[in-house]
Amino acid sequence: MSFEWYGGQILDAIIEAGDNALLTCGADLQSKSIDRAPIDTGKLRESGVVDDAEIASHVVKVGYSPEVDDYSLVQHERLDFNHPRGGEAKYLENPFNENAQQYIEKIGKDIGEVIK
Repeated sequence: MSFEWYGGQILDAIIEAGDNALLTCGADLQSKSIDRAPIDTGKLRESGVVDDAEIASHVVKVGYSPEVDDYSLVQHERLDFNHPRGGEAKYLENPFNENAQQYIEKIGKDIGEVIK
């Protein structure tokens, strides 16, 4: 009797599936956030990014480029601002909170497909 162990390959596939799902969820969050970002000149909406520089640590960052960091932070946090041209405060936090469970399920589903 003999058997072959594929544990290392399965682990690699699980990690890859999880990281790909993180990137998919990050892109979805970016899209939803951009649609809700305040509009003044349009530069804020144009600067949305999904940063995968730390994907090896299973981290994906969604945000806005450094060129608009101070502006984006103020616009995000100030609940008292009026946005007559569209958008809202908490334009990144709200769509994340609204979709967190969906993202968890997506990551779990994609990893689960590997280990079937």
